[in-house]
Amino acid sequence: MVMSDADLHAELLRWRKQVEEFSRARKRQQAKIERNAEKTEANDEHAETEHAIRKQIEDLMKMLQDEISDMPAMPTLGIFVLGVLVGRYLR
Repeated sequence: MVMSDADLHAELLRWRKQVEEFSRARKRQQAKIERNAEKTEANDEHAETEHAIRKQIEDLMKMLQDEISDMPAMPTLGIFVLGVLVGRYLR
């Protein structure tokens, strides 16, 4: 089957359009991959920050627990009750 020049030209134009469409689709896909990579990177940074905060809270709680265990029980309890009473009175 022999194609005329007009048919060949039309076929070439169709192929060029397809190539352009594929190129745009590839660029969109690449942009989507880059956005996903940025989101993943941001999530990783968030997880690291959250872990650091949890570690600081754990260290603070351990320090407070050690501090409280070194205090005498009755005076500490008395000061706590006094604080509660004053707090209720100031309401």
